[in-house]
Amino acid sequence: MAKKTKKSLKRRNTILREAEKLFIEEGFEKATVKEIAERAGVAKGTFYYYFDTKEDIINALLGKRYNHTEKKAQHILESDKYSPLEKLEKVILRLIFTRQGNFKVYEFFKIDENAKFMKKRNKEFWNKFIPVFTEIVKEGVEAGVFETDYPEELTEILFMGIDGFLHRHYAKFTTKEMYQAKFCAVEELLTKALNLKGQKVDLSLMKPDN
Repeated sequence: MAKKTKKSLKRRNTILREAEKLFIEEGFEKATVKEIAERAGVAKGTFYYYFDTKEDIINALLGKRYNHTEKKAQHILESDKYSPLEKLEKVILRLIFTRQGNFKVYEFFKIDENAKFMKKRNKEFWNKFIPVFTEIVKEGVEAGVFETDYPEELTEILFMGIDGFLHRHYAKFTTKEMYQAKFCAVEELLTKALNLKGQKVDLSLMKPDN
């Protein structure tokens, strides 16, 4: 990886941006490193100075999105403006709407067919966001809003299960309306699993706060 100077980061981001455009237009398999380099205005050797393979581009694209979303989720977690239930809802929506922005990436790379990539993707995604969910659930338990004797274990099961469930259906989520049935099921699951009394998880299809 090249030294992270401003010029270096700008060139790397240009390669990422042009590669993503090319993948969407031609598909991952058809796009070549030569084409990516030409579009980015760099030599082919420069591409390899920043990335070892085309797959590294995918890792970088998703990683960039996840890092941005992690900051937003952490901000929600640390905010005093929201109740534990509101934090749970907002973080879930934050992750889902970020996923919506990843649909084209998933489509052209066929992530489900790449076991090695999926393993790496899941590890990074879960490591970043399960701790955030866990802290929210613990906060809710302490406040008497959620009820569970196993907050860490329950959170891990819920997060991994919901992530896998939504990922399985991601290709169908081309409009907000298509989320509805799946979201209702997730709402019911969380409401029952966390033993909410007189309240329910509400994942109304609104864009989460920045």
